[in-house]
Amino acid sequence: MFKNIVIPIDLSDKHSSKSLLPLALNTVAPFNARLHLIYIIPDFGTKIIEDYLPKHWMQEQKSSYEDKFRHLIKQYVPEDMPIDFYIGRGAIYDEVIQYAGEVKADLIVVSAVRPQLRDYMLGPNASKIVRHAGISVLVIRD
Repeated sequence: MFKNIVIPIDLSDKHSSKSLLPLALNTVAPFNARLHLIYIIPDFGTKIIEDYLPKHWMQEQKSSYEDKFRHLIKQYVPEDMPIDFYIGRGAIYDEVIQYAGEVKADLIVVSAVRPQLRDYMLGPNASKIVRHAGISVLVIRD
């Protein structure tokens, strides 16, 4: 049924990765689909702030997140499951929807809330993904 599944992961929040990834994998494993894990480094909102960061800050951040992805994959993903990961930058919901279009995804799996947003049904990014994605979105609760 599903051939390409995008799963946004918050690599900066260990709890969300540990809770979302096993649940998402158990849910989508029967489809034998290619998984696309995605992490988006949020923009600062203005270029002027970036001028004060070290010269190679973004490259170092991407390298660090690549290592975290490899560790998560090794820890949670079966070796025979086809998987890719992508690290982008920008508005999280926009980037997730755009990436899903690029890989011709037919499902996005999102976490309902981040731990610090327990008062809300959906976090702001998950909510926007649900409302604006042109494909099915599965919301997994912790």
